[in-house]
Amino acid sequence: MSKLRTGLLSLLAVAVISGCASSKPTQETSQSIDERSVLISKIRMGNLYQRSINPPEPQAVSAWDLTREHLLLELDRQDTRMAHELDWLASNPEHLTAISHRALPYYHYILEQVLDRDMPAEVALIPFIESGYNPFAVSPSRAAGPWQFIPGTARNFGLESNWWYDGRRDIVASTDAALNYLTKLNKMFDGDWLLTFAAYNAGEGNVLRAIKRNSNANQSTDYWSLRLPGETMRYVPKLLATAKMIRDADSLGVELKAIPAEPYFTEIDTGGQLDLSQAAELAEIDLDELKLLNPGFNRWATAPEGPHRLLVPVEQADQFQSALVVLPSDQRVNYQHYTINSGDTLGAIAHRYGTTVSALQQANKLNNSNIRVGQTLLVPADSTNIALKTTRSESG
Repeated sequence: MSKLRTGLLSLLAVAVISGCASSKPTQETSQSIDERSVLISKIRMGNLYQRSINPPEPQAVSAWDLTREHLLLELDRQDTRMAHELDWLASNPEHLTAISHRALPYYHYILEQVLDRDMPAEVALIPFIESGYNPFAVSPSRAAGPWQFIPGTARNFGLESNWWYDGRRDIVASTDAALNYLTKLNKMFDGDWLLTFAAYNAGEGNVLRAIKRNSNANQSTDYWSLRLPGETMRYVPKLLATAKMIRDADSLGVELKAIPAEPYFTEIDTGGQLDLSQAAELAEIDLDELKLLNPGFNRWATAPEGPHRLLVPVEQADQFQSALVVLPSDQRVNYQHYTINSGDTLGAIAHRYGTTVSALQQANKLNNSNIRVGQTLLVPADSTNIALKTTRSESG
């Protein structure tokens, strides 16, 4: 619930209490009472008639309610692998509680993207299994982000990765890529979501080979009948068990972080590179919260080549947008002035100041890497560390 809505409810509550406290009993005639009864009766009948014409749309109270309404897969299958995962989750209820807390800023957005594509809500629970909804998670196989893309698959689905930015951690970009990948897999496996999930974990090649083996042996080719890598044999039951625990959280005593069925953040076009500390000040939010919403940016500023957008809490969007419009262009990124010495190269200067050659070229309108002694460069610098950079520059 937004602060505005909370404030309005508080004001309404005060008004009601004040009205009740200040009201005094009055003498009423039987006629006035009868007239009021008739009026109330008419109002009630009118309301009933109006509701019969325009029945109110049921509104999900929370993102978990919305999830439960759109769980489409079989979650009550009697299977030893399912039973094992359910037993573990039941014995470790704090596991789902902790993940639901980490999911707070992201879950509603991801769920809405899933439902907009007519996918089952179980898809939005994949980051529960992949990363524990930690966008900074990195696996031993170098998979990264909430959806745990490995570098090769990330490139195939348009996720950039460079010194400034890693699209695998970007909530918007990685979610779009993951859902595109899952859509492709689901078509490949004729709409079978369990095979789709298995392929997302093990790769489509492994699943296709397992299907072919069973087909050649005249055996069933559904997920539960396949022989797959050990991790994948556990992956789908773990996902389904997680969905069942969330579905039955109230009866099972599982505490999930309350996540409203409304957006937590909105996307703002920055129009160019922007220092993250500067952005946090403009939005009047904590820098750590801004970084949690924008985990794709590796450094102290957004990437010079883009994406030129930031996610900010919905309640701060207008504030941020208004402040950004009036921010002078020369204050979007903090710059140091550096005088080139003998032996300097753009690469060495970029390394010293925690930036890139391309950023130096862009800031100084350089078409190549040629520089000369005595030339002064504008160097994009971390505003939280300017004093240290200045000391290093002065000491040579």
